[in-house]
Amino acid sequence: MIFKPELIIFDHDGVLVDSEILAMELLANIASTHGVPTTIPDAFDRYLGTSFDFVVEDLRSAGAVVNRDKLHADFHTALFEEFRTRLQEIPGTSQLLSALAADNRRVSIASSGSRERVTLGITTTGINHFFSDSVITTAEDVERGKPFPDLFLVTAERAGVEPQNCLVIEDSPFGIEAASRAGMLSIGLAFRTPQDRLSAADLVLNTPSEILSALGM
Repeated sequence: MIFKPELIIFDHDGVLVDSEILAMELLANIASTHGVPTTIPDAFDRYLGTSFDFVVEDLRSAGAVVNRDKLHADFHTALFEEFRTRLQEIPGTSQLLSALAADNRRVSIASSGSRERVTLGITTTGINHFFSDSVITTAEDVERGKPFPDLFLVTAERAGVEPQNCLVIEDSPFGIEAASRAGMLSIGLAFRTPQDRLSAADLVLNTPSEILSALGM
């Protein structure tokens, strides 16, 4: 399958930067300390691609007493410190973005994370210059996160591209569902996510370099 999109929309965590493992380590610890025993694989299964408020409601539904604002602040303080000391790009991301730039392909980012998180992620890993003129849509820009389509629809609208002419690169089932509900094609990037969890995507690949082939490059 060869895709010919006018706009390529990247998720941030787990697609551009290898941050999911850092976030899931923290969320597993948070859930466990709130009386909801959770392993890192459990956190991947339950929270990958979701918003922070989804995590809070999940913990509350399990009987945990959660101070949302304090937990949000503590989580991001810890996560951003991990970003500064441990965060790396997904291997091959710079080469992919460089090839897309050389071919004048339009790119954007749509993330369930905060703008601060995305900015820190792409800056720490040194890929921010690939998005200097791009639309970047984050949790602050919509009322509903993935699996609702809002993030992708807002991104397309801001870029002036019809949804059917967009291609989404995602690593989570919620992200793939959101792309489908937005009327967009999708590629599931199975770097840390098992391929079978991304089976609803139009195509599932393992590495960024394979995306170039899917674009006919």
